[in-house]
Amino acid sequence: MITYNIINDKALNYVASLDSNSIDATIIDPPYGIDKLNETWDINEIKKSTKKSGTIGSIPVGMKFDKTSAINISEFLLPHFSEILRILKPGGFLLVFSQARSSHRIGVALEDAGLELRDQLQWNYGSGQGKAQSMNNFINKNKKFTEKEKEKYKILCEGMKTPQLTPTFETIWLAQKPKEGTFVENYIKYGVGLVNFKDGSKRVQFNHKKPGKAERADGQHPTQKPVALLEDLVKIFSPEFGTVLDCFCGSGTSGVASIRLNRNYIGVDFDNNFCNISKTRLINELQFKKILDEK
Repeated sequence: MITYNIINDKALNYVASLDSNSIDATIIDPPYGIDKLNETWDINEIKKSTKKSGTIGSIPVGMKFDKTSAINISEFLLPHFSEILRILKPGGFLLVFSQARSSHRIGVALEDAGLELRDQLQWNYGSGQGKAQSMNNFINKNKKFTEKEKEKYKILCEGMKTPQLTPTFETIWLAQKPKEGTFVENYIKYGVGLVNFKDGSKRVQFNHKKPGKAERADGQHPTQKPVALLEDLVKIFSPEFGTVLDCFCGSGTSGVASIRLNRNYIGVDFDNNFCNISKTRLINELQFKKILDEK
């Protein structure tokens, strides 16, 4: 029988309470690109951070370049990765979503924690929100320029924008807890450590559009991922009837995918509202799965 458990707690608190070598796979989409990144963060802090005025009032802080952001993310996640290393079974996989400009620091934190970097995957979603800004507004606001100079510089900078490319993908680090013995020996003993390529795909790129209105109506999470994407990851990197952990579970999309594919699931989130949403989604998914199994 497939089981699930949704925990309202800080990620690090709960993961530290789990037994060593008890989890088959971990898939997480941790917060990134927010100002206050520490053990006290919650959804209200995220909302506050995106309401502060940037260079232009309507531009959220997360869209501005901040060279310390990636470092802060790395420092925040390192203790989480260390605990995940402990609780994973030898050879077990950890998949971590990240944005391109901070992904390198997350990779460093994974290695510093003792995990092995196996590959970097991509979720290709087509096209995201454009963040590049034209120069006219900056030129108009610059009090050092005369009106004549402003008109001259607008012509000079016509068609030029800030170096913020429109995103088309997110990266996903594939890390692994060191195995015991050979791959075969480890798989025989623990049931993990090998990748399921039975469908012949051997993919490192996963092409799925961002969730549409119908899918988002269930989750209501600002960074919700498509269920189809999580199904791909769960199927390839976790064993059937094993246990998948997501300690930043948000609205529970990874749990929906896990239940559909006969995995047990543990979801953890610090925001009680998202925990309630996750529980509702998973209850509905189990009921739907039961109806399908009875047919």
